[in-house]
Amino acid sequence: MDKQVNIFLDVFGLAFLFFHALLCRWSYTRRKKPSLAYRIMIILIAVYVTLDIAAWAINGNVFAGARGLHTAILLLYFAVIGCIPPLWLIYCDDRLQFDPKKKRRRTILYLLFAAVNMLSLIVHAAGVPIFRITEENAYVRGPLYPVHVILSLGCIILSFALIFNRCKGLSPIQRQEFLALSMFLPPILIAFLIQIIYKGGSFLPICLSISAILSFLAEQEHLLRVDLMTGTRNRFSFEPQVTWLLTHVPYNHTLFCLMIDADKFKSINDRFGHSEGDRAVCSIANALIATCDRNDMICRFGGDEFMVVGQRFTEENVKQLVRDIHTAVQTVQTEEGLPYRLSVSIGVAVFDPGFSGTPDELLRIADTDMYKKKAEKKALDRGESQPQN
Repeated sequence: MDKQVNIFLDVFGLAFLFFHALLCRWSYTRRKKPSLAYRIMIILIAVYVTLDIAAWAINGNVFAGARGLHTAILLLYFAVIGCIPPLWLIYCDDRLQFDPKKKRRRTILYLLFAAVNMLSLIVHAAGVPIFRITEENAYVRGPLYPVHVILSLGCIILSFALIFNRCKGLSPIQRQEFLALSMFLPPILIAFLIQIIYKGGSFLPICLSISAILSFLAEQEHLLRVDLMTGTRNRFSFEPQVTWLLTHVPYNHTLFCLMIDADKFKSINDRFGHSEGDRAVCSIANALIATCDRNDMICRFGGDEFMVVGQRFTEENVKQLVRDIHTAVQTVQTEEGLPYRLSVSIGVAVFDPGFSGTPDELLRIADTDMYKKKAEKKALDRGESQPQN
């Protein structure tokens, strides 16, 4: 393929990235920005495409210092491209919401891909090249080039495995959001396969740029369904998820709905300010995320109210979950050193597979039970305070 065509493809890829930047600027002006790993990844993709343009522009041109400049550009090129797949894995891990306690170990595994890529550059300098520059200043693949390809393909395969593993046992609505992440990968996979077969083309940069746009669209899908302050689902996600659950409860499972409300939340806002009130809401969300199963849907319903909807084998399992949530809230309060007592009232609605109600009915029953629990707590507080009067 003519190098002018390759440069044109790269410039077209940069145009995609510029469009991506405009979309991001417009979309995130008043919203939470995506994760740091995502932002660094997009920047590195832009650097990578720029380096590819520079490499093609200089390729075959002979002038003083041309080979040294060409070599430097390509070394930086391979260093940058080796960092993009691990950053994608870190971003996926963030979005897929795996066990946060094991996140450090998983991140180390992802960064090993980048470390091996950097090691290949050291081996390249030691005499086993990833690429060669001919006397005519033309780029030629070296014997170590397949290592670079295998590492990148390994990251793609691992990210597919992570996404599909996360989707196991989820409803179609939950799976849809996570599967949207996988749209980043097909263009890159296609580009790799073409470049392995056809050595004269530069398809990866433009395909990476297209993938960046697709990942942006997946991020927007995610933001539509998530409460940005707490990281839990928002009310928009509630009804379709519950509607599906109501018609897909296995015969040996029990569907449950919990309505969770912070106790004396107004006094926290009045005494400590609204920023501390937001912190209390986030603390409750953290307790719920740490306690519930990954297939449970945790939804911030508004203010300091949360809902958890899911399935358990027995009603006793649901009662144990309620006890675990109370314990987790107390643990979070201690760990975060909150200057007030944080507690919650939890209303419970439990249904057998034969339940034929609507999401609103489910919500109403759990809500009624939650206010009953609150009333009981207030009555108990009044009883405890009477001897002091």
